[in-house]
Amino acid sequence: MKKITVLLFTLLLANLFAGCSSFQGAQSSEVKKASRTVPLSYVNAGDNQPIQDSTGNMNTSVPGVPVLMYHHLLENRENKKFRNNADVITPETFAKQMHYLYVNHYMTVTLPDLEKYVDKKMSLPDRSVVLTFDDGYLSNFKYAYPVLKKYHMKATIFCITGQMKNKPETFNPDKLNYISWPELPKYADVFAYESHANHFHKEIGKKCYMVVKPVSEVKNEIHTLHMLMHGAYFAYPYGQYNHNLITILQNEGYRMAFTTKTGRVYPGSNKFLLDRNAVYPYTTWAQFKTLVEDPKAENGTAPTHNRHTHKHLNPSDQQAIEHKPTQQNL
Repeated sequence: MKKITVLLFTLLLANLFAGCSSFQGAQSSEVKKASRTVPLSYVNAGDNQPIQDSTGNMNTSVPGVPVLMYHHLLENRENKKFRNNADVITPETFAKQMHYLYVNHYMTVTLPDLEKYVDKKMSLPDRSVVLTFDDGYLSNFKYAYPVLKKYHMKATIFCITGQMKNKPETFNPDKLNYISWPELPKYADVFAYESHANHFHKEIGKKCYMVVKPVSEVKNEIHTLHMLMHGAYFAYPYGQYNHNLITILQNEGYRMAFTTKTGRVYPGSNKFLLDRNAVYPYTTWAQFKTLVEDPKAENGTAPTHNRHTHKHLNPSDQQAIEHKPTQQNL
């Protein structure tokens, strides 16, 4: 009787997940909202050993390097579908932030140079910053590229290769358009392209495919991604990771990976748990300056260290799934 009960419960869960998948793929004119928090680091059962934030010889006597995380850019007048999404900022806000970095003589650091810095093979100026964009939205080319080129800055796009097409898309602010393979060389004077996901930028409940799918499937996902991107750097989807994923990345040849944990990168930081700081539409000007200037302060708009609370854009149905900010972040 007990075995039958367990079997029925398992079938019920399977149906529930299938229903979530169908709903996620449905088209809707409404922005779906779901208040939820996702653990920054999800560790599978049986994989519960703590993951160290540093190699044990991290040098925090230096200012460290802030890594900024952006996603999508839309002008206010055209943003009708994603207005309440914390992953979307205006081009004007982005331009103001980049102008501030430029006039204050910040140097944008490439990921290979950041790697040398972490390995203690290279020093960097106190006013250094790394610029990253997750997912690979076409708005990165349309709005961010001209600003970055104007100020002679470098940035990295962490791509979802499963969303990239073999020919350029036409920009439509009401949809989620992605960069295409043929466009990459045109914008390579500003952007480097690295790995985010192929088909596993999805969730089961609140847990990313990368940490809940069978190890063999995750290995195949990462191998395919590596073959497509030929890169050395990775950004964890939804900021989630575990020992298995880190080991798979290392075995595949990746050399650094980025979380969504607030903080700075230092010489000796754990190269597979590098901090990044999300820039939100509600990040105030004072908070942005503190984020890049003050080596000891956290971004006042960012989630706490063990939560990833902002909402993500959902590529499967072009809608926003909301991870509502907590009241203290507003």
